[in-house]
Amino acid sequence: MAAKKLGKIGNTKVDGSFISDGFFNWKAGTEKFRKHDESECHKEAVERLVTLPATTRDVGEMLSAGHAKEKADKRKQLLQILRSIRFLACSKCGYIIY
Repeated sequence: MAAKKLGKIGNTKVDGSFISDGFFNWKAGTEKFRKHDESECHKEAVERLVTLPATTRDVGEMLSAGHAKEKADKRKQLLQILRSIRFLACSKCGYIIY
């Protein structure tokens, strides 16, 4: 229910008894579950569940790729700093080191 209030559920066909209102009539539970199972709200949720993994990337892979890119960028920066230090050190003493 909190996810619906915060706008995190983007289902266009909302079934209030299972998302926002709650469910209290357990004597008619199987009938209500069967009715919900055939509702457009449930069908849309199942469709999203099936299609979502195909359209999104794994969070771990995204973080790992970002970490690898950041690591490569930092390495380039460090090498440039070391080249600059070596250049400045050699220009002071008159030697050229490659």
